[in-house]
Amino acid sequence: MRLLAILLLLALPLMSQDVEDIIEEVQDTYEDMDNFTAAFKRVESFKLTGTVSETTGKVWIKEGTKYRFESDEQQVITDGKTVWSYNAINNQVIVDRVRTESGALLPRDMLFKYPKEYFSTLLRTEKEDGKDIFVIKLTPKGKVTGVVKSMKIWVQDDNWLIKKIEITDLNNNGTKFEISNIDTNTRLSDDLFSYKDIPGVRVIDMR
Repeated sequence: MRLLAILLLLALPLMSQDVEDIIEEVQDTYEDMDNFTAAFKRVESFKLTGTVSETTGKVWIKEGTKYRFESDEQQVITDGKTVWSYNAINNQVIVDRVRTESGALLPRDMLFKYPKEYFSTLLRTEKEDGKDIFVIKLTPKGKVTGVVKSMKIWVQDDNWLIKKIEITDLNNNGTKFEISNIDTNTRLSDDLFSYKDIPGVRVIDMR
C-alpha cells in the first residue's frame, strides 16, 4: 500500500503535465484553423423534470469568433459582434450584441477561456476505431461566474480535434454534444454568419 501511494504521488505531476500538453495541442490546432464545419447531436437532460431532449444539426465556425448553429427548430448565428437567435417554434428572432459577460459558451471560450479559469484533469484514455481519445474534465478554480459548473471534453490524439463535449450547468442540467463529419478544409463565406430575414418572423432587438 505504501509503495502504491508513493507511485500515485509520483504520477500526479506527470498526469498534470500531460493534460496541460493535451490542452495546448488542442489550442494550437484550433488557433491555426480558419474554417470548421461539422455535424452534431445534442442531448439535453433536465434535473428537475427528468426529461431528455435530442437535437441534430450542423455547426460552422470561422476564425474562432464567427459561428452558425443550425437545427430543424433553431438557428444561432453570429458575425462576432451581433448574435441572432431564431426559434422556429416561437416564430421569432432575438437580436443582441455578443456579450462576453453573459456566460454563454462561445467556441473560443472552451479552448482559451475555460482552461485558464478551470482546473484540468485527465480522467482516462478511451479507444475509438483504434485511436486514443483523451477524456478531460474542467472544474472551476473559484466562484463560477458563468453558466458552466463543470465540463468534459473528448480529444482525439492524432489530430487534436474535440469529438464530444459534456456540460453540467449550475442547476445540474446536462448537455452533451457528439461531433462528427468534421471538415476543416472547405473555405466558409462570411454570408453564412449573417442572419437573412424570414418573412413573417417577429424580430426582438435587444441591442
